[in-house]
Amino acid sequence: IDGQPIGFFVNSDGTLVRAKDKEINLVRTEIGMVFQQFNLWPHKSALGNIIEGPVVVRKIPREEAIAAATALLDKVGLTDKALSYPETLSGGQQQRVAIARALAMEPKIMLFDEVTSALDPELVKEVLDVMKQLASEGMTMLVVTHEMGFAHEVADRVLFMDEGVVVEEGHPNVLLRQPKNERTRKFLDAVLGK
Repeated sequence: IDGQPIGFFVNSDGTLVRAKDKEINLVRTEIGMVFQQFNLWPHKSALGNIIEGPVVVRKIPREEAIAAATALLDKVGLTDKALSYPETLSGGQQQRVAIARALAMEPKIMLFDEVTSALDPELVKEVLDVMKQLASEGMTMLVVTHEMGFAHEVADRVLFMDEGVVVEEGHPNVLLRQPKNERTRKFLDAVLGK
């Protein structure tokens, strides 16, 4: 983040040294994470889910957190769902609340792990649209996805991984259209139906 390794710092001799736990925890507050399971608190409304982190972790005054959360709900198209509880929201709506919750901490980078894989196909677009908006606003995002069209449209760089190893990386126009690695080609043929 900000050109620095996460969890380490570079000594004057160029070696990496593990940061102290307190420093690592501070960096963690600058990273937003959204997973395939929404992990919303069922006993809190959408608004309550979003303000929890800023109020408890960042010690933001409740009124300020509510104003920011309301703006984030508007950003993800859910202004009318502020007082709704997760059980009353669709999967796509829950995922957008989860994105708003992560954004409420004002992260420098967002991590998305298969955020559309648990959604009905009709709901995928509403989540991807929010992510496209974030990308257009300059948010740094690390996205694990099987949504190749989205990756092609939004990514600056694509990595293809197999069994935890980076097999190939490059610009989306190259990697997704003319992969060099046979394993990458097989995956794309299977996913894209070639």
